[in-house]
Amino acid sequence: MINYVDKETIRRLAIWTLVYLIPAYQAMLPIEDPDIWWHLRTGQWVLSHGYVPTEDPFSLSGAGKPWLAYSWLFEVLVYGLYDYFGLAGLVAFTVAMSLAIAATIHLLIRRARLPFLAEVALLAMIFASLKPMLSPRPWLFSILFTVIELVVISHVRRSRKLTLGFFLPPMFALWANLHIQFVYGLAVLALLAVEAVFNRVARQWVPCITNNSLPLARVLCLLGLCVLATLVNPYHYRIYLPIVEYVTQTGAFQSIAELHPMFFRSLADWIVLASTVTAAFVLGWQRRWSIFYMALFGLAAYLAFRARRDGWFLMVVVAAIVSEFVRLNQAGDPFKFDKGRGLAIAFALFVSLYVLSYYRDVSEASLAKAVEAQFPVRAVEFVKSNRLEGQLYNSLDWGGYLIWSLPDLPVSMDGRTNLHGDARIARSLATWGGGIGWEKDPELLRARLVIAQIDKPLTHLLRRHPGYDLVYEDRTAAVFVVSQSTLR
Repeated sequence: MINYVDKETIRRLAIWTLVYLIPAYQAMLPIEDPDIWWHLRTGQWVLSHGYVPTEDPFSLSGAGKPWLAYSWLFEVLVYGLYDYFGLAGLVAFTVAMSLAIAATIHLLIRRARLPFLAEVALLAMIFASLKPMLSPRPWLFSILFTVIELVVISHVRRSRKLTLGFFLPPMFALWANLHIQFVYGLAVLALLAVEAVFNRVARQWVPCITNNSLPLARVLCLLGLCVLATLVNPYHYRIYLPIVEYVTQTGAFQSIAELHPMFFRSLADWIVLASTVTAAFVLGWQRRWSIFYMALFGLAAYLAFRARRDGWFLMVVVAAIVSEFVRLNQAGDPFKFDKGRGLAIAFALFVSLYVLSYYRDVSEASLAKAVEAQFPVRAVEFVKSNRLEGQLYNSLDWGGYLIWSLPDLPVSMDGRTNLHGDARIARSLATWGGGIGWEKDPELLRARLVIAQIDKPLTHLLRRHPGYDLVYEDRTAAVFVVSQSTLR
């Protein structure tokens, strides 16, 4: 006979399992990310050559131009997973990273000692908001490392000891080889220095600010060590050059969907907005200002509402603010996550994910079929079997897949926006959209082979154009070659 306490424990374990299934289930999706393919090709290139590229080896327009594979370690990792486990390895990686992120965010939230239902609701909202980010991209490491950094900073600010803070430099050394958004982590540390300076200079004029900032010298020391740690990568100081390119490339924010602001057509966007209002209320309710968290909240809100893909940063900051300032249950939650309960949740998750993978048919054949519906798999097979050659013209969305599947044909465009620049991206999008003057696009005029998405306006225009012959077509793609009469 199970007593009441045991029933309550089982009930809570079941609820936590369901909460953790939110990000895991959202991550258990077919491979639809167009950029994963050029990441795979880069990982393959690095392993085959034994060094990282310094010039672009994949596109026609980028040939000979400087290009840094700043996520080279991620690319080697995902290529290794793909090489051994296929597409299922990429899905498993995404699920594993989603659970690691969820566990770390939960660790941050637990410090608030919220009542059980409030803690469950908050975590469920945060996990649901991460859905757009749960794809095999290097930004998964940036999310994980940012949460870890905020956990460390919270501990250091409370204990006034930098001992745990010295864990950060090795993490930044790893981070700088995985994803360019390590700069977000450096910005968080820089705000600690801003707080220390502000408290030292303005405290006598602004008495309502908190007095728990860290000594400026220690913060600068930690920040300096982390900056030096980021130089431990194959490109050394040049790792910062792509950051400058992205900061100055404003046109991409008008052209690339993931860089657009939130459209508020999905639940995730509304969760981010509601969480923003909640965090603003929590900060405003405090009798004393925390310059660090106020500045961090402002930075996170700016980044998130500027580009939807950075919504995760705001949600992580919201979790940190709640953890720092909300104390609804001073006595603490009597439910402790000891080793036994943690293993029970892990086992329940494993069984649940196995069942869900069967239900969703996460098999190699099913995943390959989904890729075929999204990318020009059969069109590429046709090009290879018929040995079609000549300069290739393709859209931005398919550039990554063509880099992977047709390594001998340099692409005309792909998702590496810092390499191609605003002008070329805008011209490519206009041409594929069938805009005025599409037939005068110099890259299209030079092309001898066009691999086109079946539903693009340019595809319909090329069908009727006498200068192009349709040599292959399926439900996903069409292949055009320049007609022999045009060549003569």
